[in-house]
Amino acid sequence: MIIEHQGQALTVAMEMERRAIRTYERALLLAKDEEVRKGIEDILSDERRHLKRFTEMWDKTVNSAEQQVLLQAMAADVLFRGGVTEMAREDALTTLTGLYRYAMESEANAVETYTKFAEKCEGEARAAFLEIVREEAGHLAELKEKLGEG
Repeated sequence: MIIEHQGQALTVAMEMERRAIRTYERALLLAKDEEVRKGIEDILSDERRHLKRFTEMWDKTVNSAEQQVLLQAMAADVLFRGGVTEMAREDALTTLTGLYRYAMESEANAVETYTKFAEKCEGEARAAFLEIVREEAGHLAELKEKLGEG
């Protein structure tokens, strides 16, 4: 993925977060186990907070309509390939272990991607990406600990 400037990084990050939110919202509709539902709700809360942060910094005038479509497509390729179908395959809708493993992969991808984006940004946007990288890394560590891998 080639990101040339801050506006593009924020656009892709917003799309990644929107995709995460949509995926977890669908998962909530399908998950029956209350523990799993609670786990999904906790993750969903974090994703909504991240989207809000990126949205507050984003300047709609930065990208042309054509760039916007391309960046949205790029974002779709970063996180949640397969969506809830993949979550079901990985038992993320039926067991906490499956949910945590699925979420760990997502968090690791976000850390890697947002670290690269921070390099393309300055000021407040760079600080926000780095802060969210720290949060995502913390979530990843918590998930590993819950699974006895940390």
